[in-house]
Amino acid sequence: MKANNNLKMFKRSSLALCVTGVLMGASSPVFAAEGPQADENIEVIEVKGMRSSLQKSLNTKRFANSVVDAITAEDIGKFPDKNVGDALQRISGVTVERQYGEVSGVTIRGTAPEQSRILLNGQSVANTSWYDLGPATRTFNMELVGAEQISGVEVYKSPEARIEEGALGGTVNLQTRKPLDLDANTYMISAEVARSSLYEENDPGAAFLGSWKNEDERFGILAAYSYEKLTSGRQVLESLSGYYPYFAANEQTGEEAAVGAWGIGSQAFRAERERTSAQVTLQFMATEDFEMTLDYFNFEFDNPHVNHNFLTVSARGAEATNVVNNALGGTESATIQPAYASIIYNPVVRHAVNMQADVLNLTGKYTGDGYTLSGVVGQSTSEGGTQGGSSSWWIPATDEGDKIGDPAFPNGQTSVDGGFSYDATGPYQVQLTSLDATDASQLKHAQEANYESSLQDHDIAYAQFDVVFELDNDYIDNIATGIKYNTSDFSREAYNRNPSEIIGFVPDGNLANWSGGVLTGLHSQSPGNTLNSYAYLDENKWWDFISQKYSNGELVEVLNKGNTFSVEEEMLALYAQVDFSGDNYRGNLGVRYVTTEQKSTGYADGNVFNETVDYDNWLPSLNIAYNLSDDLILRGAASKVMARNNYSDLKPGLNIAQNIGSANGGNPNLKPYESTQADVGVEWYFSPSSLLSAAVFVKEIDNVVNVVESIEYVETCGPTEDEWDECRVTRPQNSGDGSVTGAELQLQHTWDSGIGFLSNYTYVDSEQTNADGEKELVPGVSENSFNGSVFYENDYITARVAYNWRTEWQGVGALNTVLNDDYSQWDASITWHVMENLNLTLEGVNLTNEVIQSRDTNYDLTQNTIEFGSRYYLGASYQF
Repeated sequence: MKANNNLKMFKRSSLALCVTGVLMGASSPVFAAEGPQADENIEVIEVKGMRSSLQKSLNTKRFANSVVDAITAEDIGKFPDKNVGDALQRISGVTVERQYGEVSGVTIRGTAPEQSRILLNGQSVANTSWYDLGPATRTFNMELVGAEQISGVEVYKSPEARIEEGALGGTVNLQTRKPLDLDANTYMISAEVARSSLYEENDPGAAFLGSWKNEDERFGILAAYSYEKLTSGRQVLESLSGYYPYFAANEQTGEEAAVGAWGIGSQAFRAERERTSAQVTLQFMATEDFEMTLDYFNFEFDNPHVNHNFLTVSARGAEATNVVNNALGGTESATIQPAYASIIYNPVVRHAVNMQADVLNLTGKYTGDGYTLSGVVGQSTSEGGTQGGSSSWWIPATDEGDKIGDPAFPNGQTSVDGGFSYDATGPYQVQLTSLDATDASQLKHAQEANYESSLQDHDIAYAQFDVVFELDNDYIDNIATGIKYNTSDFSREAYNRNPSEIIGFVPDGNLANWSGGVLTGLHSQSPGNTLNSYAYLDENKWWDFISQKYSNGELVEVLNKGNTFSVEEEMLALYAQVDFSGDNYRGNLGVRYVTTEQKSTGYADGNVFNETVDYDNWLPSLNIAYNLSDDLILRGAASKVMARNNYSDLKPGLNIAQNIGSANGGNPNLKPYESTQADVGVEWYFSPSSLLSAAVFVKEIDNVVNVVESIEYVETCGPTEDEWDECRVTRPQNSGDGSVTGAELQLQHTWDSGIGFLSNYTYVDSEQTNADGEKELVPGVSENSFNGSVFYENDYITARVAYNWRTEWQGVGALNTVLNDDYSQWDASITWHVMENLNLTLEGVNLTNEVIQSRDTNYDLTQNTIEFGSRYYLGASYQF
C-alpha cells in the first residue's frame, strides 16, 4: 500500500519544519502547558507511595478548570494497575471493553468506546488492529500500552477549546515522563513472570527506565523499554451467524419452525501475546525561557494464535425434531438430524498477527514578557493486521465424499454421524448423537475454508502553533489562541482465498494424522452438557504444511475488493480560549472551529469508487468552578462536541461472506456525531486525601448511526447461486438521535494508619433511536456501574483489593444485537518493600474467573458465554 504522495512529502519535511518553528520560538503543545502543575495553590505533599499518588490525583481534579479525573503514578514503574485500561475502570463514569481478557477500549459517560479519544502527551496516535474480523475504529488500542512508562492519566469529561476535538464521551490523555523532571541518574529495572489460568504457561516480562541530566540541569536524556509475554485467550460457547428460521414448520409432523443461530460453537482461543514498548526522550533548556523536547515512542503487539472451534451446525441439518420454542418464537431446544457437514471442527491458525505504532514529536516552548509561544510538529504511523493463515473444515469421517462439492456425488452427500441435540436457554448445552468428539479418527478434512488476510496502515501528521497572552487583569488570566493542521490516512487491504480452488489438497486427511491430542476442561464456569472436550489440530505441524503451500504458490490470495478501502482526511482547527478567575471562581470560555475534508476510496461493482465529503463544526465550551468554601467546589460546564465515524463505516462497497449468505458495507456520506452537553457537580475535599463528590450530566446527540439490514441480490453471497437473492446486507446510515442523562458519586478517604478506600458509582440513562424510530440502548453502555478499592500501606507492604461491577449492556455478536448480563470482577495486589529501593509484587486479575454471558434480544436465546480466565503476575523491581 502506498500513502498519498502529498502526505509523504508533508511527513518528510515535518522534522525540518519543526526545527524551523523551534528556532522561531514555537514549540510544545498548549495541552500540557496549562495543567494544574503550574498552579501555585496546589498543596505540598509530604507522604510517599500510594497515598501520595492519590493526593496528587485529587489535586489535579481539584485545581483543574474543567471536569477532570486523574491517575498518578508517583513512583517509576508503580502504576496502580497492570494495564492502563484496568486503571481507567476505577474512574467514575468510565467502563471498559474487554475482547480477550485485557482492556482494549473505554466507554465514558454513556457513549460508545470509539467515541472517546485516547491521546499521548496531548496528541493523536495512529491506530490499527490485529483483529481481522473487527471494525476499523478510531480509538487507540489500549492493548499496545504497557503501564511502566506512564506517569499519569487525565480524563477530560468536559472539553476545552485548546484540546483536540473528536470526543463525544471524553478525552483520555496518557502522560509520559521527561528527564528534567527526574533526579539525575535515575534508573529502574524490573522482571516478572505471568500466568493465565486458561493455559497455565509461565511467561517472562521485563522493563527498564533510565534518565540522565547534566549538572546545570539544562539537558536530559530518558530511555525506557518494556517487554511482556502472556499465553492467554478465551474460551467461548457461541452462536455463529444471524438468528433466523433455518427450518420451516412441518405440517405433517406438527413440528414448529426452528428459529435460532446458524450454528453453535465450542471455542478455545489460545494466543501467545507479546508486547514491547520503547521510548527515547531528549529535553533541552536552551535558556531559562526556551525549552525543546524530542520524543520517540514505539509500541508493538504480536498475537499469533489458534482458534479451535467445534461447531454443531443446525442450519446444515436434514431436519429439526423435538422443537421447543419460547414465547418470542426462538427455539430453546431441538434435535438436529444428520446431514453432510452438519458437524464441523474449524481450527483457524494465524501466525502472522501483529500491530505496531510509533510516534515522533518535536515540541518546544518560549516564554516571553507576558506571552508564551508554543508548538509541535510530529507524525505517527501504524501497521497491523493478519497475514496468511488457515481456516480448515473437518467433518465426520463417515460423511460421503472426500471434499465439499465432490463431483462423485452430484445429488448431494449424506451423513450418519452429524446428528445432535442442543439447549439454548442458558450456556449452550450440546449432546452429539453418535460422534465421539475426542476421537480424532472420527473426523476428516473436507475443505480449506474461505480465509481473509488483512493489512492495515494508518498515518497521522500534524503541525500546531499556539500563543498564550498573560494579562494583568482582575478577571481575565490569559487569552490563548492557536491553529492545528492534521492529516489522517487510513487504508485496509483484504485478501481472500476461494475454497473451490484449494480443496482436496491434504494428504492423509484423517484428523488422527494431524492431531495434537485432546482439549479438555474447557468452559469450566459453564457446567452441564457443554462440549468441553474434543480432539484438536496440531497447529505447528499444520502451519508448517500450510506455509509450504504458500511458498509453492498452491495457496493464492485474491484481493477482496468489498473489504478493501481507504479514508483520507485533512483537518484544520482554529481556537480561542479565555481563562478567567476572581475571588471565589475560575474557569475558561472558548470556541474551536474545525473543517474536515474526507475522501473515501473503495470498490463498487468491482470498480474503484471515490467519494469526497466536506464538513465543518463550531465547538463552543464553557467551564466554571466556584469555591463555596475552602474545601467545597461547585462546578458547571456546557459545550458542543463532535465525533467522527469509524473508518469501516465510511468505506464504499460490500464485504461478502459467501458461506454464510451475508454481506456488509459502509457509507461514505455519513455525518459525524454531534452532541450538546452540560454538566454540574459539587466536590468536598474534607482532607488532603479525601473526596466526596456528586455530578449530573446530560448529552443530546444528533446524527446517530444505525446499521440497517435488508434482503438483496448479491452475486456470490450464499453457498449456491439459488441463494444469492436472499443475501442479508447490512449498511450504516444516519437514522436517529440519542440522549444521555447520568449521575456520578465518588467517595474516597485515607486514614493515618495507612488504610484507605476509593469508591464511585455511575448511573447512565443512555438511549438512541434505531432506523425504525424505536428507542434502544447505546452499545457498550451499562445503566449502573460501581468501582471500589480497599488498600493498606505501611513501610513494609502495600496491599489492595479492587472490585468492579456493571449492569447489563448492549453489544453486537453474530450480526445480531445482543444483551450482555451483569458483570463483576475482583482484582488484588500485594507489594513487599524488601528494602528502600527493592519491591516484590504479586498481582491477580479476575481472580474468580468471571464470564460474560450474552443473549440475543430478538428471540431471547443464548448468544455467547465468554470465559477469559484469571491472570497472575509475580515481579520484582529495583530503583537506583
